[in-house]
Amino acid sequence: MAETFEATRPVIHEKGIGASVERKEDDRLLRGEGRFADDVDPGHCLHMAVGRCPFPHAQIVSIDVSAAMSLEGVEDVLVGADVIARSDPISVLRPVPDAPSLNFYAMATDVAVFEGHPVVSVAAVSRAVAEDALAVIDVDYEPLPHVVDVDSAMDPRAPVLHPRILSSNLLATNPTGAGDPEAKLAEAAVVVEDTFAVNRVTGLPMETRAIVAEWQAGARELTVRHSTQTPHLIRKQLAESLRLEDGAVRVLADDVGGGFGLKIGIYPEDVLACLHAMGTGRPVKWVEDRVEFFRATTHARESVHHVRIGARADGEIIGMTDHYAVDLGGYNSPTGSPQLSSVMFTGPYRVNDARTERRVILTNKAPVGAYRGYGQPESCFVRELLIDRLARRLGRDRVELRIQNMVRPEDMPWTSTSGAVYDSGDYAAALRRAAQEIGYEEHVARGRGPDADGRYVGVGIASFVERTGYASSKFLAGRGSRFGAHESVILRANRSGGVDLYSGVSTFGVGSETSFAQIVAEVTGIEFDAVRVHLGDTSASPLNTGGFASRTLIAAAGAIRQASEELRAKTLRIAAFMLEIEDPADLAIRGRVACLRDDPEVAVGLADVHDRAIINQGMPPGEQPGLEATAQFEPEAAAFAFGTAAARVLVDPETGEFEIERFVVAHDCGTPVNPKIVDGQLMGGLAQGFGQAVMEELQYDADTGQLVNGTMMDYFMPTSADLPAFELHHSHTKSPGTPFGVRGVGETGTIPGGATIANAICDALEEFGVQINRLPLTPEAVWHAVRVARGSEART
Repeated sequence: MAETFEATRPVIHEKGIGASVERKEDDRLLRGEGRFADDVDPGHCLHMAVGRCPFPHAQIVSIDVSAAMSLEGVEDVLVGADVIARSDPISVLRPVPDAPSLNFYAMATDVAVFEGHPVVSVAAVSRAVAEDALAVIDVDYEPLPHVVDVDSAMDPRAPVLHPRILSSNLLATNPTGAGDPEAKLAEAAVVVEDTFAVNRVTGLPMETRAIVAEWQAGARELTVRHSTQTPHLIRKQLAESLRLEDGAVRVLADDVGGGFGLKIGIYPEDVLACLHAMGTGRPVKWVEDRVEFFRATTHARESVHHVRIGARADGEIIGMTDHYAVDLGGYNSPTGSPQLSSVMFTGPYRVNDARTERRVILTNKAPVGAYRGYGQPESCFVRELLIDRLARRLGRDRVELRIQNMVRPEDMPWTSTSGAVYDSGDYAAALRRAAQEIGYEEHVARGRGPDADGRYVGVGIASFVERTGYASSKFLAGRGSRFGAHESVILRANRSGGVDLYSGVSTFGVGSETSFAQIVAEVTGIEFDAVRVHLGDTSASPLNTGGFASRTLIAAAGAIRQASEELRAKTLRIAAFMLEIEDPADLAIRGRVACLRDDPEVAVGLADVHDRAIINQGMPPGEQPGLEATAQFEPEAAAFAFGTAAARVLVDPETGEFEIERFVVAHDCGTPVNPKIVDGQLMGGLAQGFGQAVMEELQYDADTGQLVNGTMMDYFMPTSADLPAFELHHSHTKSPGTPFGVRGVGETGTIPGGATIANAICDALEEFGVQINRLPLTPEAVWHAVRVARGSEART
């Protein structure tokens, strides 16, 4: 049963776990006093510009850089041969299982495989001079045949992008599942199936990618300021690519203007900036512009799914399959193609026979990588649309059919056919709450219309389970991942009576500074404002993994709790000695003092306690000098958040235009450390999910292979004026396998948008027999679906 955390936790003080305190980072950010990579301007800094292939696929016949080298202000020029001589390929952090290495160097040498592929770079006294130098570099290209979709890429006549490594554009095939779904589908009373196309999108952080690289030749040390989610992984990858020892590389990420998964691993430009810095002995800065962003930062989501769901006549789902192809682009990026479409395919449903087969296919597009949700929005879209169709075929209520098939609390822990172990939760309760809030029963009773203006009313529902965090490092090792599942922190008492927390996590908008301090305050009892959080410096923090996969709080909470308990225990021992109290357990930390639990007037200031430990004077016999603790924590299992979204729409079948009147989410992320931050994470994710659902799509021209909407004028991301008023409703089921019962929340909002809105439109237009099988849901797409349903057009 879900429990409200605020009603059960022992309150230590008002700014601990469960309190909606203001974020620590907001004051400096709102004042414009943040420190982003582009704010750093070392003396004698050079600026890099990158020349990119304008073709989707081309042989580089020759490059003449002589005119650029003679231009005043130009200090260094790199071409592919230089890069290969001085660096190694970019390592893949999350390999595609059973896939060969494609040797993704920071620059193309003989063949470029996507528009935007770096072919030359210049370091000059200003970005303008570097851009001018690029303009006078003569690159002779021979365009080659190209492919920009998975079907044409798999045509036997298609050009092979990496013929020295592969015989076709199929990088790998990855089957997952359990049971015998083919046999179950054969015996099913009803089978629904369709082929779905999921659109190609990107994450659009407010701050583009940026790097400032400084090389100290005498010390052989590289210092890099970077806009990244994962400073320690960036350090690892740079050391590998640049042939340096780990200890020779320091990465700092002070403030990061959003990441969404796009900023997990290194990119070619990171290696190039470092090579320029090492070659010239001067700092080198590169800040990505938006035209570069659309062509060089990883894309996401695009995939084609053929899905089948079979059920008995009573509505029990007995078999599911999803054979899908992922458009990888030209290379396997450090984070690879999304895997959670397979892992979370069955969603919240109790199915014993299900299989997926993922085909990873190369095309002449920018590489894909991690993006908020990492495959879960895709699986939700294809599954939930077919669940609605199954209900219609069976003549069943959509809500009741879902409830009938959902994993129940008493089934937990439940192992899905992909091996995911659902830990706890009441999925049906979240569905009922969303249906109640959207007015589902009233809608069914009232009917769909049309209204006086000719528009039809529809209500859509989509239920989901979200994997947050990782099961273990052993789990990751089995998939070839080159990072761990643990998180590490250092807590260090200071002479002011406060505590400094050091973590390799960077601050990129998820509120870690605040949440981490709340946990310290909760466990130790120290004043929240006395906890200072230092993030993103690999030289000051213990080795860790970083912020992605909705894992940061899950893993960090355990490490912070362990270190806080150790720090508190030693603090109380010293305080007891100072106060001549026999048992330290009689004391507690209250804000800035340690005092008797039963008599707070008997107290000693933490500044005095900390000072004794720091200088090792007046310490209890046997106590070691100092007052700090380092802790590592690896969760025993992943935690699974869950929920249901519901939307109410008005649709004009004659034009395809639709209005989203309401959008409701009933959600459970376990214990909310900071409810305000939880709401913010959900709202942000919902906005991105809405964008993919109804507006965004990176479009490539099939004839030219060019990206046709690669500017902010042409790529339609939503603004606040475009979004519906999201209504959030929470339950709090503690996860049994995580510290404090927390679950991740960073990606949840991206998952249900497309499925919920599509189901609402199909519900509104049920009498027309409209079926939707692709994103985004533009008015034109809805209008086309109506014409297909009426027989006026063929389905595409």
